[in-house]
Amino acid sequence: MATTERRDKTFTFGGCTISKTSPAREKLTGQTKALNLVVSFEEALKLSLALEEAVRDINKLNRATKAGKAAAVNLTVYLDKDRLVVNRAKLT
Repeated sequence: MATTERRDKTFTFGGCTISKTSPAREKLTGQTKALNLVVSFEEALKLSLALEEAVRDINKLNRATKAGKAAAVNLTVYLDKDRLVVNRAKLT
């Protein structure tokens, strides 16, 4: 019987596919102040699970320590791939 090792996630907790951006990507400029991302219900559920998993992971840390206080969640938008992913970050 093969044993499997538990590996901590090192890159992403998951993410979702973006259905639409507003304004359209072609119209984005350096002057664009806000970007709206539209996701379907099913994709929103995936995003919700990814955020919850990231928050649960951070919640394991002792927030009285430097590492606990600096723990954060990072949302990365890949406009070229229409993806939004959740990963861990540190506040500086």
